[in-house]
Formats: sequence, structure tokens, C-alpha cells
Amino acid sequence: MAGETLRLLRRRARPMRIGLWAGLALALGMSLGMGMALGPVSIPLPELGRVLMARIRPGEGVDPTLMTIVWEVRIPRVLLMALAGAALAGAGAAYQGLFRNPLADPYLIGVAAGANLGALIAVALNFPGVFAGLLGLPLAAFIGGILTVGLVYRLARVGKTLPLTTLLLSGVAVGAVLNALSLGLLMLMVGRIAPYRAWIWMLGGYALGGWPALWGALPYVALGLGALVALGYPLDVLQFGEEQALQLGLPVERVKRLAIAAATLATAGAVAFTGIIGFVGLIAPHLARLLIGPRYSRVIPASILLGATLLALADLLSRILIPPQEIPLTLLTALLGGPFFLYLLSSTRRGAFF
Repeated sequence: MAGETLRLLRRRARPMRIGLWAGLALALGMSLGMGMALGPVSIPLPELGRVLMARIRPGEGVDPTLMTIVWEVRIPRVLLMALAGAALAGAGAAYQGLFRNPLADPYLIGVAAGANLGALIAVALNFPGVFAGLLGLPLAAFIGGILTVGLVYRLARVGKTLPLTTLLLSGVAVGAVLNALSLGLLMLMVGRIAPYRAWIWMLGGYALGGWPALWGALPYVALGLGALVALGYPLDVLQFGEEQALQLGLPVERVKRLAIAAATLATAGAVAFTGIIGFVGLIAPHLARLLIGPRYSRVIPASILLGATLLALADLLSRILIPPQEIPLTLLTALLGGPFFLYLLSSTRRGAFF
């Protein structure tokens, strides 16, 4: 009887879940469309559709200026920001499941700062060959990020536990030191990097934009996020505790190493081309949990969609709020993420965390 009731409830919940996934995909599509249509030059949706179709059917006769704005500026920018949001949100969800800590995200535990410093060192030293190219830049960021997460993990661990306070303090302290080093490095590189680009790189934004940046980030982010989606079920099992997971046959250490590498790879692919963008990896996984439940096999893909949507919208706001100035993205995400972080911290202390 109980089994039949459970099956009935599952059948009734399935359409709701399908509708939820469709809603998340629709929200992402709308945010991408708004990002392409709105800006200093607003493009009506019918005209935007004609411009997009002109690449497939060249005889449409659209305005060449609009073609340049849409295809050479807005599409690579919107897609790069969505890709970065997806990477940071997916990585945040994975770190939270891995550390079993609701406040872990690439920004707060210092991984983004380490990846940023790694990319800047590669630029400063002008490493030869492909390593200094657009495909090599995320690799340098990955090395910086993986060294940072290892350092923070060792500093924060107390015996076999990873207390919330020590994780946050270690992440914030290490991140602050690495950010200071990055800032100093950028000051030494004045002349090689324009001050405006250096400023945007430190606070997050379209610093190294264009199609080459998008193609440079794509393989790293896709590989990292693909691995994280595949690791969703093992992360669910890990929530029972490492001993129980071992008894269930899960290769715990291998899963942890793979999850850290995949999350850091995705973070590196984003940070290498957009700089440090905070709080997306914190907000999106928690919203995903509220919408779709606590299972990481669902939270990670939902976080990816939500993160892409949030950052595409944040980038749009950064362009249209005070034109022609561009607001660094971390300023915008911090306005939302700071109070959200304090709320989560307060909820965790009260033991009322959702």
C-alpha cells in the first residue's frame, strides 16, 4: 500500500519537474535574448530575429551596423557571460556537496582568486607557445585554482572534519592574499594591459571578450561541467557520510579528487576570461535547492541553468544602468549575494538552514 502511494506521488510530481526544467530553460533563453536585444542600441525583437537569420539566409538585407553589433559584440559577450555563470554556479554546487558545507563557493573559498592569479602570472611571464594563448590561459588558471583549493582544504581541516568557520576564514584569508598579489601584478603590467581592462578583470566583467575568449573558455567549462553532472549521484551518496558511502561501494577518495578537479577546471575556464565574479556560485545552488530539492544529481544541472541566467541578466544590468559606463559584475552580484550570504550564515548558526 505504501509502495503504491509512493509511486502515485512520483507520477504526480513528474509533470511538475518537467515544467520546472522547461521554465529554467525558458528563463535562460529569455535572458540571452534580452542580452542580445538591449544595450546602448536597442534592437526590436523582430529585427533581432532577422539579424540572427541573416547568417543562415544572407539575402535578408539587414543593416550591416546591426549585424556587427549583434554578431561581433553582443552574441559572444552574452554567451561568454552565460558560460561563466554556468561554470561558477556548477562549481559552487559541487564544492557545497563535496565539503558538505552550504557556504562553499569558488569566490568565498579563494579558488577564483587563485585561478585569477594563475592566469595573470601566465600573461605577465608571457609563457611561450600555446601556453600563453587563449587555450593555455585557463590551464594556468586551473593550476592556480587547484593549488589554492588544496591549500585552503589543508588549512581548514581539523582532524577528519571541515568546520564551517575554519573553511570560511581560510578561504577569505587566502583569497585576500592572492587578490593583493594579483593587484600588484596588474600594477606592474600597466602598459601591457589597459587600466580599464585591469580594473574590470579584478572586479569581473567583459575584460577579454570576443569570440576568441568564448572559444578559449568553452572546452574547459564544458569538460568541467560535464564531469560535475556525471558526479551528481556520487555526491548524493557522499552526503550520507564517507564511511557509509564506502560501505555502499563508492570510491570516496576518487570521487572527491574528480569533483575538486572538475569544479576547479570549470572555475578556471570562466575566471581566465571574465576575472573574479563573486557570489554566483553561492546564490544559484541555493535557489536550485529551493526549486528542485536537495539531490545533487538535480541541483548541479539546475544550478548551471540558473547561474547562466543570473550572470547574463547581471551583465545586461551592468551595461544599461549608467551608460556609457560599465559596472563591474562583482559590484552587482555582491549587492545581492552579500545579504544572501549573511542570511545563510545566520540560518546556519540557528540550525535552521534550508
